[in-house]
Formats: sequence, C-alpha cells, structure tokens
Amino acid sequence: MAKILYLSPEHVSGGLTRFQKGHRARGHECRFVTFYPSPSGFPEDICLRLPLMPDSGLIRQLKRMVYRGAPHMQGQVDLPGYPPVWRSGTAAEAVFFYLRDRLISGAVGRAVRQYGLNQYDVYHLDQGLDFYRDARFVRAMKARGARIVCFYHGTDLRNRGVIPEVDRISDLNLTSELDLLAKHPRLRYLHLPFDVERFEVKTGESDPLIIGHACRAPEARHFKGTDRIIAVVKELEADYPVRLDLVEGVPHDEAMRRKARWDVAVDQIADRGGWGYGMNSLETLALGLPTCTRMNPECDRFFAGHPFINVDPDSLKSQLIRLIENPQWRRQKGVEGRDWVWRTHRLDAVMDELYAHYQAAGIRLEPS
Repeated sequence: MAKILYLSPEHVSGGLTRFQKGHRARGHECRFVTFYPSPSGFPEDICLRLPLMPDSGLIRQLKRMVYRGAPHMQGQVDLPGYPPVWRSGTAAEAVFFYLRDRLISGAVGRAVRQYGLNQYDVYHLDQGLDFYRDARFVRAMKARGARIVCFYHGTDLRNRGVIPEVDRISDLNLTSELDLLAKHPRLRYLHLPFDVERFEVKTGESDPLIIGHACRAPEARHFKGTDRIIAVVKELEADYPVRLDLVEGVPHDEAMRRKARWDVAVDQIADRGGWGYGMNSLETLALGLPTCTRMNPECDRFFAGHPFINVDPDSLKSQLIRLIENPQWRRQKGVEGRDWVWRTHRLDAVMDELYAHYQAAGIRLEPS
C-alpha cells in the first residue's frame, strides 16, 4: 500500500474527493490538504485555513491593484515561455510571498506533525503549488525519496507560470485542459474523473424549455462568452417557448438543483478560459442534457466521437433553434452524452489512465 497526498489551495470542483475515492478503491491510503475552505461548499479533508490566501477579500483587492498593469495576470494575454515561468514581478510581490511564507510556517508545521504529512510516498500538487512559494516542503519530500506530481489548470500556465523550484523536481505533470499541452514539454493529458452514477437522467421536459448556462461569477463572463449567450437566448424567448436560466455565483449544491431542471445546456462559446469543455459540461451530460460548447478543430480531433453540439458566437442561435424545433435530436444527443461521459470520465477509467501515467513516469505505488 502506498501513501498518496494531494495539496491544493482549494477544493474547486469535487475532483479531490474523487481521486481520493479512486486511490482508496485500489488499496492505497490517500488524503488531501487544502489551504483554505472551498467557496463552492465542496467537502474538506484536512483544511488548514491559512491566512493571506486568495479567499481573503483583502488579498483579492491587493491583487487587483498590484496586477493592474499586468495583462497576463488579468487573463487578457497568455504568459510567454515553454513552459511559462513564474517570477516575482515587483519588489512588493516578492516581499509579500516572503512574509506570507513566514506567517504560515507555524500552522503548516503543526499540520505536518499532527497528520504526518511528511510521511507520504507520492505528492500531488494541484495548480503546481506547495504550501510555500519557495517550495521548501516538497523539496524536502523529494530529497527523502518521494515522487512529485503536478496537475495544472488553465490559468496556472496561461497566466501565472510554473514555480521553478517545483518544476525542476516534478516527476509527472498532468492537465485536463487540451490547450496547455502546447505550453509545457513534459505535460500529459488526463481526463477529469467523474461520478456519473450519482446523476439521474432527467425524464420529461419543462414547458417552456429551459436553456441553461452556468458561470462561476460575473467577472468570469468574458471567458465563457456569457453576455453573448444571454443575448441569443433572450432573442429566442421572443419567438419560441423557451426561457433562460443563468446560474451564476451560487454554491454548487444550488447550481446542481437548478441544472437538474434544464432541458438544454450551453457551456461556453469563447475558448478564452480554456478550450472545449470542463466539469460543468460533464454534469449536464451526466444529467442526459444535450450540451452545447465550442469545440475548435483541435478539440474535435483529440476528442473524436464526442457528443457535444459545436457552437460559436455566430452559430449558437441556429443550433439552439435546431434543438428547440427537433425534440428527437434533443433526446438523441442527451443519450449520446450520458453514454460518452460514462465511457470516458467515470472514475475507474480515469484511474486506469492515471496509473498508466504513473508507470510511464517510473512512479511505483509501493511504500518507500
């Protein structure tokens, strides 16, 4: 039995719980540590509630001020490099991370001793982050023979860059965002794990039909093309028996209650916050909903046979009209979507994929 520990600033989409379940089902010990509580209400394992983290309103305000002149940190442009590398942009930023590392060291040290966090065989760093910006913890774990795995999300590489001290010692680098593969020479693709069986397929349809769209927060609308989606559905409301349900800035439980009432889902049409699809689309596919998202030519090739209805700002209206006017096609796409997400993203299939990556990287799941 190996011991596997996930470190993550926050529990974003339920993935930490799923990976923990998958590892334990294969006979390994697995825990996850988060730096601050999930704002979406996902469950915690070991939550340190560290100060001066991004969940703080003060820190959010400071970031807006400090990065006002840094378009890559505002998601407007991608950081160059292969891979892009994080560097302290200003003296103030360097001082902030130095002081924060000193401030949190007591709480981190106590957690390490209380939970034996320094006694694991494999460390997964979500977002490629250690507790400390200088990566002192994982450097020490690597020195004692542990293996280091990084999982990168979109903004981690597009706008922040790898932490050099982490990137130098990582044994395996993973992502579930296709466009990031071109940003790091040692990055491998891993499908998102998903508990398909937890979702009941919707039976029957609403009257009027509910066309749903979910966005994390108003400031994230740019990344999904939300304003264009709203405008298109509002136009359709004048001519067809449909209504828009915009799920925005609400806890995950409430979001799921509302999604369960949808008849058609629209994920994104902009390709600005990542290509193709993510957890939001997996949820609507698992509910048996025909799901629209933008699948550029590279996504179409990589995810050959996917069930998505391909849309962009120009084609969204015509594709929605086709769905509205063709109930048989709606049902067909719903069935195809549920089947595809089962075959591609169910937990045991993704764990097979992860363990194949382990093997290729020389990571043996045996105690050190």
